[in-house]
Amino acid sequence: MTFKRTFLPAAACVAMVGLASALPASAAEWASWKGQDEAAPLAIYTNGTDETGALLVCDGQGMLKAMLSLEAASLPELLERNASYSRSTKAKIQVGDEAAADATFRYIPAIKSIETKSHNVAAQVFNSAVLGQPLTVETKREGTVESQLPAPNDTFKAFAKTCGALRNGQ
Repeated sequence: MTFKRTFLPAAACVAMVGLASALPASAAEWASWKGQDEAAPLAIYTNGTDETGALLVCDGQGMLKAMLSLEAASLPELLERNASYSRSTKAKIQVGDEAAADATFRYIPAIKSIETKSHNVAAQVFNSAVLGQPLTVETKREGTVESQLPAPNDTFKAFAKTCGALRNGQ
């Protein structure tokens, strides 16, 4: 029983990563955040500037956090801006045709982005890339944004491996 609960989801993730790598390439790709170890990054982002972007961060316990831009922009350039004000916003997040889930984000108006410290919500951003499915975030005040995140590349896979090892205490 424990074997099935542990092995089958892990096998499904490996299969999904393999399938996602065969999808057509996006103009953007996953890159390590500046100063991160390329072999074991704890922060990765989509490096495109002509579409909405995503930033995934893994903390010391292997828990995910995510930031999404609501407009096409370079994430490193957005984060260089002064953005001292943020507020909480309710949203619905959906991967592909799956049921939308309620979520709470921090909206940062100066950089037109939202962030979540919820592992479960950030995992949906991660899964959107793995599955090659569109990610839709609908907020009441900021509108709806649909993103097609790039397929996993070597940087994304190194991030997943590092984060998984931290979560499993290795």
